Amino acid sequence: MSPYPNADKLSLALSFEELPTLADLESRWRDLELRAQPSFYTSWAWIGVWLELLPPDIRPRLLEARHDARVVGMAVVVCGPPRKKFGFTICQTAHLHDTGRPELDILCIEHNDFLLDRDHEAEVRSAMLDYWLGHLDGASEVILPGLVGKGWPPDALGSNRGRMKRVDAADRSYAVDLRAVREADGDFLQLIRPSMRTQIRRSIKEYGRCGELVLEAAASVGQALAWLERLADLHQARWVGRGLPGCFSNAFFTRFHQTLIARHLVDGGVQLLRIRAGENDLGYLYAFVRGGRVYCYQSGFDYGLIEKHARPGLVAHALAVEYNAAQGYDVYDFMAGDMRYKRDLATLDERMTWTTLRSPSWRFECEATVPRVVSATRRLRQAWRQGRLWGQQRIGQAITQTSEGC
Repeated sequence: MSPYPNADKLSLALSFEELPTLADLESRWRDLELRAQPSFYTSWAWIGVWLELLPPDIRPRLLEARHDARVVGMAVVVCGPPRKKFGFTICQTAHLHDTGRPELDILCIEHNDFLLDRDHEAEVRSAMLDYWLGHLDGASEVILPGLVGKGWPPDALGSNRGRMKRVDAADRSYAVDLRAVREADGDFLQLIRPSMRTQIRRSIKEYGRCGELVLEAAASVGQALAWLERLADLHQARWVGRGLPGCFSNAFFTRFHQTLIARHLVDGGVQLLRIRAGENDLGYLYAFVRGGRVYCYQSGFDYGLIEKHARPGLVAHALAVEYNAAQGYDVYDFMAGDMRYKRDLATLDERMTWTTLRSPSWRFECEATVPRVVSATRRLRQAWRQGRLWGQQRIGQAITQTSEGC
């Protein structure tokens, strides 16, 4: 444990060490949660299941900050695999609540951050990041996935602000203000564009020919797991039909969410909804719930239930928005991804940022230079070929003119 007296108004002790037992870590994490403002992804509900199911060759470490012996900041960080390009190792990597391995990071963490005491967020975040960057054990690239908004403010880098290069990759993120839905007497369709409102109402009318549209919430773990299996079947059919594997083809992904549902359906952290048209399953929605926000994570729909005006996703989300507004939640979050249905249904335009921090290295300079050299070489070859063709044409014209003069 090292003192860190430079944080504004705080004297912090920071540590970077092997994880304690999960039981010990859970106790400390949950205690800090009571004084923090975690998203679902930084709550123990997500972090605990993730740590429990990671393969044994992944060795996470705990970054922790204390003030007067009280924990005020925690994070789980992982030394990821070397990043390679052009057949060469570019750098060693480090990750926040992620691993750097695509088969494990298929979970797609968002709303990511350190877990921070709400009274000292900025000071503790800066101190923790500064300390972590000083203990990277050879890693020269730090990945901060799924940060809210524009990511961490520039001053979060502290003393590393001028030394580390920061690259932000932003992604659009959309949501619905459920308070506005309640103000509209629960009629969500009043809040969206007239053309989209007409499409959804027409689709609802067509589905009504199959029977009454009913939305249900899973009432038991067994029911929720059965619905997840049905959701996965519908999801896979859609994506495999497009020539893509679908996320439920990944065993780690499936096991993670089965475990998450088993642990947190009863405490309200997980929500499984089924939408039926008569006796037919129109679709399923799987979401997380934390702090008044519903994180709509995954879905599966039957696109062949009707022939005309089939919009199962739009109908299902519209019904789910009204259901969650009636439950008293504040935000229905479609999360990151600039997809048309999100733009059509959203009333809030948000943003998510993936940040990469890099220490100075000639390898990064080479990595940036090679594509420019390749591009310049291609342009030169193209220009040479065009010039050669032009020269051949001129020679041909001269020969033709000479022949005609004979």
